[in-house]
Amino acid sequence: MATNDWQKGGSLYKSLIEGKSSVIRELSTTRSEQIANYRFLNNSKVTEEELIQTLTHECSERVKGLHVLCIQDTSEINLESHRGRLKENSGIGLVGNDKDIGFFIHPTLVVDADHNHVKGFSHVKLWHRPTDKKNKQERKYKTLPIAEKESYKWLESSQRSKELLSEADAVTIIEDREGDIYEQFVTIPDKKVNLLIRSTRDRRIKDGESLYKYLSSQEIKGSYKLKIEGDIRSNRERRDAEIGIRFCNVIIKKPKTNKNDELPENIELRAVEALELNPPKGQKAIHWRILTTHEVNSFKQACQIVEWYKQRWNIEQVFRLLKHKGLRIEDSELESGWAIRKLTVMLLSTVLKILQMSLTLHETSKNKSQKITDVFNEEEVKCLKQLNKEYEGRTEKQKNKNRTGTLRWATWIIARMGGWKGYSSQHPPGVLTLKWGLDTFYDIYFGWRLARKTAMKNVYTR
Repeated sequence: MATNDWQKGGSLYKSLIEGKSSVIRELSTTRSEQIANYRFLNNSKVTEEELIQTLTHECSERVKGLHVLCIQDTSEINLESHRGRLKENSGIGLVGNDKDIGFFIHPTLVVDADHNHVKGFSHVKLWHRPTDKKNKQERKYKTLPIAEKESYKWLESSQRSKELLSEADAVTIIEDREGDIYEQFVTIPDKKVNLLIRSTRDRRIKDGESLYKYLSSQEIKGSYKLKIEGDIRSNRERRDAEIGIRFCNVIIKKPKTNKNDELPENIELRAVEALELNPPKGQKAIHWRILTTHEVNSFKQACQIVEWYKQRWNIEQVFRLLKHKGLRIEDSELESGWAIRKLTVMLLSTVLKILQMSLTLHETSKNKSQKITDVFNEEEVKCLKQLNKEYEGRTEKQKNKNRTGTLRWATWIIARMGGWKGYSSQHPPGVLTLKWGLDTFYDIYFGWRLARKTAMKNVYTR
């Protein structure tokens, strides 16, 4: 892509980071800027692949010497409400129910395992199903090679992440049940790359026994408190759950349906079971069976596996921010599916900024806080220092007690601007509160910057 094409997109990147939504007319301050943004997204020289490469490049430079968690998952971008307006054969097709139109996104979020710092995205895959897609029986889906199945996205994302994060000391790839694929356990792990995947099926283990039966027969080694995030969609309450832990080594046998003769007949893994012991009335108990290539020889190690798996919540937050009350990508008025897909990739930079603030509130060490310069520039920090005085309350309980100039300090201010009251007794602000606060901040920042420029101009013209 030509240099001037990137330059035209620079202002759009800036607007997306500082804007309130994915709707171009709401982001553009002038008619000419709106037209320029449309042209950039519809420019065939601006490719989806190059935008993804730009997004992931910075991540590769931030992980040197670290142990990182690579958290991946899939979501659909449903554009059914725009069916009559969207151009045909423009990067959209069938989505989850095989009736509505849209596309899928499968990002891999990278988080520092030791300090909970968000480092970026190591891979992003977008695709759609053809509108004339045959059903699984017609395609003989079970007998297809893994590379021809949609589930290959898990192996592809893992392999691409391994390559991008080669400078990291260690990589742990975390996936939900869809990623429980035999080929992945065989091909992805190496000396510094491990898998941590929730089990989706009761696999056969050596001697013909059932994985789940064997795991549940193990002694509970202990229990500990695990903070569970609330989820309205699944009627899950936020709570501190008492989790019982079992673990053991297992030898998993190759599935009978897998006809790939190049794969070994069995593989050795570690299995960890996390079961909520006394769930509240009306709440479904937390019950996770996790397969991993990490060594698990103690209760402490097993608890660490569960804590790492819990980090999956962060990839769910990515989707929450992209859609609905967040950046509203499904409300985009663009007429080309390819343009909406490119806009989605660009919006991930905004999502990253919000997640960096959110996770800094949960850092394991305040002395190793993520750098404020990862999120805000020098001028923005100056503005935040002035705003801090206005958003601190009169009482000691409403003071910003974080060290000035740190990301935690800035996040406290942004949260206050998003409606959080600032009391330590409150739950930490959520990602949507931070998103709304960021919107308010940039509204104020534009005026603050304009006032400074005007004042400086008056000084020079006197």
